[in-house]
Amino acid sequence: MVGIEGEALPLIERVVDEAIAATRAEACGVMRQLLESTQAYTKQRKQFGVPISTFQVLQHRMVDMFIQVEQSTSMTYFATMRLSDDAERARAVSGAKVQIGKAYKFVGQSAVQLHGAMGITDELAIGHYFKRATLIESAFGSVDFHLARYESEMLSVAE
Repeated sequence: MVGIEGEALPLIERVVDEAIAATRAEACGVMRQLLESTQAYTKQRKQFGVPISTFQVLQHRMVDMFIQVEQSTSMTYFATMRLSDDAERARAVSGAKVQIGKAYKFVGQSAVQLHGAMGITDELAIGHYFKRATLIESAFGSVDFHLARYESEMLSVAE
């Protein structure tokens, strides 16, 4: 038995929210590694005699990846700071889960795509990071679940 009978749910919800915040931090680290590995690869991979990192469209893609990583990091910090505030915790954690879930998908898919067919093989770390990010995203509820939870929390505040 956890605590007083019938009153354990708030404690369990708090612990799960803390675990979600911790996995969001791990997801940010995975995304940052995906970005850095992709940047390094595009600097050494050549096409038409020049590194593919000089192609403007790929530079734009990597900037978009960078923005997603930085936004996710900020959302993780915000969610972590709100863990002690029972009124804000659920909203902050679910908001971070949604943002980071969408960001990891973009960053991971972009990293795999920029590495070409090699990106998903076991020979490169990119494939392993992408698989880890996929596993992290599915832990503690999907993006859709947390989007609905966030919406519910926002509606309860508006009332």
